[in-house]
Amino acid sequence: MIFRLIGGTPMRGQRDPSWRGALEDIDAYDLDDDAARARILSSDGLVIGGGADHLLLCRHREALSDFVRSGGRVLVNAQVVKPFIDGLAVWRKLEFRGAQDVHPHAVTAHPVWNGVDYRDLHYRTGVPGTHSYEKLTEIGVSGFYGRGYHLELPEGATVVTGIGQYSLPLDYSYPLGDGEVLVHGGNDLESFSDDRYSTGRIGPNLVDWLEGGSRGAETGTAPSSSTEASPTARHAAARPASARPAVTGTQSAPGDAPRIGLLHCGTFPPLRTLADPALAPYRPESVYLPDADPSVLAGLDVIIVGDRLHQGQLGRFAPAIRAALQDPAKTVIVLGENKVENWLPGVGYTFRPTVFWTWRTGEDNGTRLRLPGDPMWEFFTPRAVSWHHHGLLHPPAGARSLVVMEENGTDSGALLYVDEVNQPARLLVTTMDPVYHHGSGFMPGASQLLYSLLRWVTATHVPSRQAFVSAGGKSTTL
Repeated sequence: MIFRLIGGTPMRGQRDPSWRGALEDIDAYDLDDDAARARILSSDGLVIGGGADHLLLCRHREALSDFVRSGGRVLVNAQVVKPFIDGLAVWRKLEFRGAQDVHPHAVTAHPVWNGVDYRDLHYRTGVPGTHSYEKLTEIGVSGFYGRGYHLELPEGATVVTGIGQYSLPLDYSYPLGDGEVLVHGGNDLESFSDDRYSTGRIGPNLVDWLEGGSRGAETGTAPSSSTEASPTARHAAARPASARPAVTGTQSAPGDAPRIGLLHCGTFPPLRTLADPALAPYRPESVYLPDADPSVLAGLDVIIVGDRLHQGQLGRFAPAIRAALQDPAKTVIVLGENKVENWLPGVGYTFRPTVFWTWRTGEDNGTRLRLPGDPMWEFFTPRAVSWHHHGLLHPPAGARSLVVMEENGTDSGALLYVDEVNQPARLLVTTMDPVYHHGSGFMPGASQLLYSLLRWVTATHVPSRQAFVSAGGKSTTL
């Protein structure tokens, strides 16, 4: 029995191969329930998905570590920001300049990679068909498998995969008690199992490896985390050390600077984004949804609904977000992959597959910039809004669609729109996911969009907003 702990909103359109039937997806927040946690930690093996809440996992570090010590095997995916199993190393971003900087190399044999040609891990493309490595160097995008490395590895660790010319540690494993931890520092390892290539072996190999641990039925249930008995201690442990204290609704920002809150669920991208020194001038505040009260939104000037949020956690805040839309002094920004059609008034959605390879192939992906005279374009460059998207929005009448998808000569939906007429607050909605990509260290255009959004809300904040409007959209407050 293998459980895969997941969180956030899975990307729409993903398909599961047959071997995934051996893995049961479990909401990572089930760890907070005693009975569910006992069931999870009685399994043979665990997969920690890249969308899981690291702050949540840290609260259960003792239990997860004991699971491994008792003979369990765990695959940890993505970029570890806060170690949630004893021995985990923190991920470090690689400053790469080209495809060879992120080329993965085999360092030490491991059964999960048996039969895998590492060249098949180097590039990804959505261009239909099966392609040779030589063709992928022309049309593929590198960096999906990994774009960072780990130092200060735990005692007894073995580097499985190196990255770049110096083979910096990307994938590694280490023993912990009677069990083993396997770490993949990139997009979820199981997502690379593709039957068209040698990487198709990864999925079945992973299942065999996870089932091969030494845990038996007699191991019983794992203990709870030591912090569970104290809600106060649990809440304190959950706050990112790099972020300001959770908003309370009574604080005020100095001068005319807006109070900006980033709503998130403790996954690695927002944690790394909040820790980015480049964002410090804007003083973004952490609003960690599992521990925050929805009433904290009343004290914010700008509410940024981070991308790919856990739908259960977001649902608890949806009424407060809608209430914030009735405040003319507020700006609400809703980022991609949040199923806005289910909770945001008046907006529809149509799925479209994500196109991420057009800059390599020259293919026209249909993205068009509209309303060139709109004052918003003072803050957004074409590169900031045309890297990729996750579907089409259908905003209510009166909203200004600045970035659209053109299909067969007709605008079929918006990729980014601004609405200043259908509710008192300013509202910007996009299907792009800049926090995820900025925090992942991937796609420079995403970082540009995030910075542009922060510049926009700061320069046009009330009371400076009236001066902005009277000046014909030419800001003097930057």
